[in-house]
Amino acid sequence: MTMLAIDYSKAAQLAADIRNANVSIDDALVGIATLTQSMLMVCRNSDIPAAKSQAAIEEVTAGMVKLVDARKDFVAAHKRMVVVQQRSNLHVVDFGCDGNGPIRTGGHGLHVVNG
Repeated sequence: MTMLAIDYSKAAQLAADIRNANVSIDDALVGIATLTQSMLMVCRNSDIPAAKSQAAIEEVTAGMVKLVDARKDFVAAHKRMVVVQQRSNLHVVDFGCDGNGPIRTGGHGLHVVNG
């Protein structure tokens, strides 16, 4: 199998973009969860009947499910990028992965492991 040639600086930018995208997706999930809680609290502490708020709560929850699905797809795409990276000249470069998981949590940057 031919080793793929990847430019280091481009790979470093890709790694930063991966981390930023992951944080953005998780921030969106947190925002939807907070919105859902706020909606429920307003409904609970007002005279809005549950039947009147049900559709809105279902729609927000459906949006959250779609975000969770998008997160799953992002993680799968990242795993595929790691496979490509492992077959390249940068196979010793950390793309933000750790252990068995596809994405490292925390602020660790791209670094050379051996070389």
